[in-house]
Formats: sequence, C-alpha cells, structure tokens
Amino acid sequence: MLDTIISYINQGTEKFDNRYWVEKDRKAEFPSEFLKSIQELGLTTLFLPEEYGGSGLSVSDYVRIVKHVSSIHGVAAGDLVMAHNVFGAYSIASLGNEHQKEKFLPRVAKNEVISSIAITEPNAGTDTLNISTHAERANGKLVLSGRKIWITMAHMSDLMLVLARTSKESTKSTKGLTLFAIDPKEHKNITSSRIDDIALRSLGSCEVFFDNVELSEDDILGEEGKGWRALTGILNLERLSTASISMGTGELVLNLATQYAKDRKLFGRQLGSNQSIQFPLAHGRIMLEASWRLIDEAARKRDSGEDGMFEANAAAYLSAKSAYEIADHAMQVFGGMSFSIDMGVELHWRNLRLFRVGPVSEQMTLSLIARHSLGLPPSF
Repeated sequence: MLDTIISYINQGTEKFDNRYWVEKDRKAEFPSEFLKSIQELGLTTLFLPEEYGGSGLSVSDYVRIVKHVSSIHGVAAGDLVMAHNVFGAYSIASLGNEHQKEKFLPRVAKNEVISSIAITEPNAGTDTLNISTHAERANGKLVLSGRKIWITMAHMSDLMLVLARTSKESTKSTKGLTLFAIDPKEHKNITSSRIDDIALRSLGSCEVFFDNVELSEDDILGEEGKGWRALTGILNLERLSTASISMGTGELVLNLATQYAKDRKLFGRQLGSNQSIQFPLAHGRIMLEASWRLIDEAARKRDSGEDGMFEANAAAYLSAKSAYEIADHAMQVFGGMSFSIDMGVELHWRNLRLFRVGPVSEQMTLSLIARHSLGLPPSF
C-alpha cells in the first residue's frame, strides 16, 4: 500500500517544480493548487479512521509519506501534510467528543477543513506554561480572551486547536490548561493578522486575537483542566512530523548540492573533487541516515503503544540541525548562485532554519532529554 501511495505522489505532484515553490514564496501566496492535488491523493486524511473515509494509516507509514513529500517539494509541502493530519484528523479522531467528531470529521473527509494549532504567545514561546490566554465562565459560557503569535495558516483556518488557562494555577503547573477545538470562522471576535516573516511564507504565519469569544463545553478537546495531557500526544506526533519534514528536505538539498558539485567545473576539474566540498556533503548523508533511524524507531514505538518520547525529540533535534547544516553548506557549494532567489537553494535554507527554533527550540529539547533521560534537575 505504501509503495502505491508513493507512486501516486510522484505522478500526482510532479508538475509542482522548483519554480512553483519559489514563486509561491516570493508572492507569499498559498499553494492552493498543490493542496488540491494532495487532497485528491488522500494525503490530508491519513489519520482519519476508515469509517469516516480515511486511510487509518500507521505512524510508521505516515512518517515515510511526509518524508517523501518533503524530499520532492520541501518544507512547506511537508508542513501542509502535517497540519491536516496531526492538528486535524488525528486530534479530533483521538481526542474529540461526539459533538466535535460529528462537526469536524465529515468535513475533514471532504477536504473542507484547513487546520491550525494556537499555542505560542508573545511572552510564552518556549515557556508554554506561562500563557496568558484564558477562558473564564460567565452566563453558562466559557469566554475566551488572549493573543497568540506565529500561528501557521490561522488566517484561513476552519479548525483551530487553542490552548488556554481555565483556572488560576501557578505558571509552573500544567494543571488548569484546557485545549479547545473551534472553527474560527464561526466567531466574529476572532481576528488574525499576517506576519511578514522569512520562513513558510507561502503558508503564512499570523497573530491571532481572541476578544471575549463565547465557547461551550462541547468545544473542549479532551478534559477541562487537562489540556497538557491532551497536548502531549499531539506535540510528540508533531515532533515526528517536523523531523520527517527536515529529513526529507535535507535529502532534497543534499541531492541538489551533490549534483551541482558534479556538474560545476572549477580550475579545470569537478567542484566536488575538493574535500572541502565533498566532506560536509558526506557528513550530511551520515547525519540524515542517523536521523531517519531515530524517526523510524520513534514511529515504531508509537505504533506499538510504547513511550517514544526520547526518540521523537531526539529525531526532531538531529534532523533539524543536520538538514539546516546541509542547506548552509549547499549555499557554499552553489557560491554566488545560491543568492539568486530563482535557484531555490536559499528558500530551503530559510525554511529549514525554522525547525531549529520552532515548534520547540534546540535548547528546550536538550533540557527535556537531560531531565527525563538523564535524570538531571530541571534547568528552568
């Protein structure tokens, strides 16, 4: 089945070449044509249960698909697959109440939903527990107020997962956090504003404002006050997804740089005959292989119900760091030509830099592993 899906991906998306992605990025224009193609291929419903018309795919097969899409088209394409499957199909199918399943899953199956997740705030990026967005009870409703930032595709989202505080616990505590699943287009008091950024420009990052938005009990995803528990499973799957996106895009850039090193002649010989060119490329190949083995093991553990927290976070860390270093060396391999936007190398360079900062920074990942895998005291 997986081989068939990959074959369909190759055939169904081959028209979206380097020029397509460069132009979408240059104009900060959403890749709606590409999204339509992957929707037709069923790539936005991989985690949707079969009874709703989805694939009900394993995590192991899912990460292979994300990696493959990214290895052809880059970060933005992989991120589209992730958002629809992780923040859409998976989150509602695994955590949603009957109201949410009835409301969203048929629309997900019909490709009528663009999904996003709203966690980060201006004063609470890495420090998630310090969020100030809150939902308070009033007249039988939960009234949501606050501000989020760096929310991908928020301006066009039909399904948004929103993390807020519903009780006044200490910011050191995970208690009192609640996750909501809402359609922003149903609420006039939710507004968004695009940020003029340097990564994922074709998808768009936004500030989102919630001004006394009235929600109901049915909008709670999981249990009230236990949003952190609900969020953990989503974020670990997001880690695996970003690792696979980095891995695939790293392969893409490595292949571009290697081919250029073979074709380019300098001082009467191949550019790639120089050790200063070929050694970093060889190193990159080794690091990508190591990254993939971590991704594969984390996915296998997830499918078997084991705790793959270490592998998922280690994979995200190593993949992001390795892929960006490959892209940075590719800029060196292409030399002056790498600064031409039309070449597309700098597009991958910019986009891959994102995953070293978000959705979680390298430093936070190392702190997590130091605490949970090495038993060291908290560093924050």
